[in-house]
Amino acid sequence: LSPKESRAVYKKTMFDMRQYKRLQMFVHAEAMLDPAASAQQLRDHELTAFVRLGSDMVYNYYEYEIPLILTPEGTYSNNNLADRQQVWHPENMFDFPFTVLTDAKLERNKERQKTNLSNSTPFVKYDPAKPKNIVTVVGNPSISDVENIMIGIRNKSGEVKSGEIWVNEMRMSEFDEDGGWAALANMAVNLSDLGSVNVAGRIETAGFGGIESNVTNRNMSDFHQLNLSAALDLGRFLPEQAKLQIPAFFTYTNETNSPKYNPLDEDILLKDALNNLESMVEKDSLKSMTQSVIETRSFNITNAKINIRSKKPMFYDPANVTFTYSVNES
Repeated sequence: LSPKESRAVYKKTMFDMRQYKRLQMFVHAEAMLDPAASAQQLRDHELTAFVRLGSDMVYNYYEYEIPLILTPEGTYSNNNLADRQQVWHPENMFDFPFTVLTDAKLERNKERQKTNLSNSTPFVKYDPAKPKNIVTVVGNPSISDVENIMIGIRNKSGEVKSGEIWVNEMRMSEFDEDGGWAALANMAVNLSDLGSVNVAGRIETAGFGGIESNVTNRNMSDFHQLNLSAALDLGRFLPEQAKLQIPAFFTYTNETNSPKYNPLDEDILLKDALNNLESMVEKDSLKSMTQSVIETRSFNITNAKINIRSKKPMFYDPANVTFTYSVNES
């Protein structure tokens, strides 16, 4: 590799990595010992290995980069733990939580609010848990829809370098098994001869699922439902001499669906996206764009009348006239 040059292989994929917590892969590095080679002798940390995840490998990707430690020339035993760690050095191993990537994007987005930082400008930071390793965010990648995976080697020195690199067992590990809960509540109240009131509520939170469901098909949103209905004879609230009969019905329904992940940035938790915003106006704006709220109200009076009749019933008696009113709003 020439100075600052990279070489890589990539694979087309279609993964939703949000249900997993970590990405792991073993890496081995050694110098090339050909005495006729024109490259300078390779030393630790002069070559780095990187993994890119994204919808493409140029404009929208996450990258995680590790400086490589070399295995000295020699013979090693697979039965000896120290020898295995010398060949597959622990510091060369990719083993990071996906939150390292998404936290870097959140930090980039927050910084972009204060400056004119463009999405296309690479945002680079060190992994807080492993300060030698570098995290890069370009564009608007998402681990919810990884269409490409790239594994590459980069020469970070100022000279031509040659090395032999092995990578093995790239894998996602540790299911995100955060559970949810659900509840139902119903209440019915009879108000003697005034009428009745019924209230019903239902809640399901993200992570809830049936006993037979697995982590990939559990709820991905918080769902709240409230139903209120009342049937009252409003004439009972007036003096008996008024002889008014006013059957009234009222219903109210609210269904709120709040996704676990921000639909505008699908690998960022909605609560983290809201916390990343500074003003209430921005928070309310994001909520209005991401939450689905269906609210219905209806009120109607059916066959209201004045119960007054002549001693000799006549067609013009007030009791023969009824009044109906209805309004519905959704």
